[in-house]
Amino acid sequence: MNNGRKIAEGGALLALYSILLFLTVQVPFLGAVLLFFLPVPFILTAVKQKLTWSIGFLFAACLLAALFGTIFAIPMALITGLTGITIGYLLKRDKPAFIIYISAVLTFLAGVLVLYGVSVWFLGINYLQDFTEVLRESIDKSFEIMTAIGQEPQESVQKSLYASIDMLDTILPALLIVSSMVMVALFFLASHPILKRFSERKVSWSPLRELQLPKSLLWYYLITMITTYFLKPEENSFFFMAVANLLVILQLLMLLQGYSLLFFFSYIKGWAKPVPITILVISLFLPLFQSIIRILGILDLGFSFRETLQKKK
Repeated sequence: MNNGRKIAEGGALLALYSILLFLTVQVPFLGAVLLFFLPVPFILTAVKQKLTWSIGFLFAACLLAALFGTIFAIPMALITGLTGITIGYLLKRDKPAFIIYISAVLTFLAGVLVLYGVSVWFLGINYLQDFTEVLRESIDKSFEIMTAIGQEPQESVQKSLYASIDMLDTILPALLIVSSMVMVALFFLASHPILKRFSERKVSWSPLRELQLPKSLLWYYLITMITTYFLKPEENSFFFMAVANLLVILQLLMLLQGYSLLFFFSYIKGWAKPVPITILVISLFLPLFQSIIRILGILDLGFSFRETLQKKK
């Protein structure tokens, strides 16, 4: 590709990124959707150009973020830019989809951790602490209103809500890991149709129904559950924090395996595609459904359900 065309494409992608960033920052509801498209210009640049060119593109994007956005737009540009460059660079080198995904998650997570550390240690702003304080104040006001109208909440309910807020500090590492995994997955989802249209490189994922996690995870999950219920680690200890975070991550993996079994069962039975998707969406808002699907995931790892279903078919 000659220099003139490279500069023209780079300018077009920078213009696209500027528009996406401006709308993301200035238009709240639309920005919540456009946020997931921010890595796309960086992915396209890294797929087509050298790594040094991609770094230069990131520098120019940060300058534009400072001009057209706010001070918070610069960290957003850095995190989404580095994640997009990671995805594009590994795509260019024909790396497997799993390697690309894990690398992108680690890049995004590292960016979030650095941003969080800078905000706490240098700016004196702790977003998690501020968020928990807002939650506490909201709950306090709700209880005051209920008491004023003669419907005082039970003490057990109050303790449960306050304990849940306190737990946020404990499971912060797991929350960061899980949120990074979800964000990068949405980045992939948003970029897929654009890459398919404008690039020969694209991530090829196997269907969710073919996902089969290692069976060893089931043992880790059972050991963690036994540790939680029988050893009962002391709260606020390092051991308690480690077990709590490990449990959150393992529960998410069991849930993911349960969804895989759901989509596999739907495929075997010939259900319409919207059926398992609808069940998945509904379960996100109903904890009872999540528990059932998590149990299915545990059983799927422990027993040969899929082989039985295939034989019956």
